[in-house]
Amino acid sequence: MMEDMHNRLIIGVILGVMLLGCEPKKRTEEVPDSPNIEVADTVISHTVDSFGQVMDSMQVKEHKVKHNESFYNILSRYDFSPQQIYSITRKARDIVDFKKLKPGQKYRTYYASSEDSSIKKLIWQPNPVDYVVFDWKPDSLQIYRAARPITTKPSVASGEIENSLFQAISQEKKSPLLAYKMANVFAWEIDFYGLRGGDSFKTLYSKKYINGEFYGIGNIKAAQFTHRGKTYRAYRFKHGNTDGYFNQNGQSVEKALLKMPFKFSHRITSHFSQHRMNPVLHKVMPHHGVDYAAPIGTPVLATGDGTVLEAHYGGASGNIIKIRHNGTYRTAYMHLHRFARGIHAGANVKQGQIIGYVGSTGRSTGPHLDYRIYKNGRAVNPLTINLPSAKSIPDSLMKAFTQLRDSLNKKMQRMLVEQQQDRIAISQVSK
Repeated sequence: MMEDMHNRLIIGVILGVMLLGCEPKKRTEEVPDSPNIEVADTVISHTVDSFGQVMDSMQVKEHKVKHNESFYNILSRYDFSPQQIYSITRKARDIVDFKKLKPGQKYRTYYASSEDSSIKKLIWQPNPVDYVVFDWKPDSLQIYRAARPITTKPSVASGEIENSLFQAISQEKKSPLLAYKMANVFAWEIDFYGLRGGDSFKTLYSKKYINGEFYGIGNIKAAQFTHRGKTYRAYRFKHGNTDGYFNQNGQSVEKALLKMPFKFSHRITSHFSQHRMNPVLHKVMPHHGVDYAAPIGTPVLATGDGTVLEAHYGGASGNIIKIRHNGTYRTAYMHLHRFARGIHAGANVKQGQIIGYVGSTGRSTGPHLDYRIYKNGRAVNPLTINLPSAKSIPDSLMKAFTQLRDSLNKKMQRMLVEQQQDRIAISQVSK
């Protein structure tokens, strides 16, 4: 038996050697290595709305706040219980002022699908820019404020005055807000209610957009206004603490005193004069102020920062306020109906602050304001005085300002030429 096993082992070895000898000869040429294949991460593209919310399969519905509708009413419409609404409003009280919820404001609700009636998110828009997000997660509620991004684009406008700046801007098919902003820029130098036919303007400014839709007028970058033959210029310059509008020489277009003590102009009934027939006493007397006719109760503004020297009844002057602005200038406001709250001797006031209201107290024939300016104690004509600038650009920034000024001038002129060329091309096509 041992012999049989031995013989079988020998036969197995021989057969193994024979099989190895019959194995095909291996190829000697080299097989190139397989190239390295990198597996890239899968990129999932999400659709995002103008409020930064990932949409994908989300469904959205637009709504408007109804008259007498509260946030409680809105949430109850979506099957929130009173306890849930209380919890939501309590959590939101440090983020949201629900008193600002007004009829006509927009809000939108988000749903997981068209078949799902339970809202996943609610976004309230108190205004076109700001919004509040209520985001219901599986185990929590996130509430936060955010703002839609505003983009700006440069634009230009120019025109000639026939009746008013507002009308000229409207004829250019520009926003009426542009007229208001230009009037604010030149308020210290030009009486925009005393414009004449032939006055002209041109300006470079920015337009604001939200999600590609026009939102409003941005800052005026540069402006030029020709009034009664004199040209005024203004450039917006901001560098550190220096921020404002300056003329071509770097002097602020803002003056120490406003051109007039009203938000809007009123008819002048009596000018500054050394020889005026007094309408009450019927004799020729000096009138060292300018009389503006205005309805009783019209707000009167402080024309500059300063300290109230007097605020009392002054006999023929009626209720009078006197303000010291600096060591050089003082102003007086006479025949007031009453004083604004907080106006008394020693009170500090700001330029444009309401200090009183037009009346007809004292020696007066009707409601009006007698406005006076004193320079170094001497009465001067408020309509013709050359008021000093409030500030100027420091010498260290004049080079930067000059470069900006020249750049804005070139850009404004180039865009005005392009605008005119576009108009000519359109008119030729329409013929």
